[in-house]
Amino acid sequence: MIRTISAYFVNKLWRTLFLVCAGVFFAITISNLINVDMVNILRQNISLPLQILYAELIGFISPGPRYILYPILIKLKEFGINTGVIIALISGHVLIEPSTVFVEAGFFGYRFPIKRFIVSLIVTFFAGMVTVFLARYL
Repeated sequence: MIRTISAYFVNKLWRTLFLVCAGVFFAITISNLINVDMVNILRQNISLPLQILYAELIGFISPGPRYILYPILIKLKEFGINTGVIIALISGHVLIEPSTVFVEAGFFGYRFPIKRFIVSLIVTFFAGMVTVFLARYL
């Protein structure tokens, strides 16, 4: 009995570690594709409120758990992306989850996930803008 449980635990542990390492490796690979010229072009050609909106939408479609985004966010911060954009990306990833739409619609009706999506977009946008304001004046 204990041997079976231990074997099951070890099997699930290795599977989980493999998936976590694969996710982090993917994020590190993506972050290495980002260069300073790309970030400078982004900052020069797209206004800050639009950068925050794009960040929350990218966070919305980003797969996997939040820790996978951190290597990419570290690289963006090193290249000078505003903290408000990073907050919007993380908040968009956490607040707006496409995988829960069907569950929420099943429990609360189809209008609920639409309303939650809209409220989450607004809250995430304001979180990014407040962060921009606080970073500038504090």
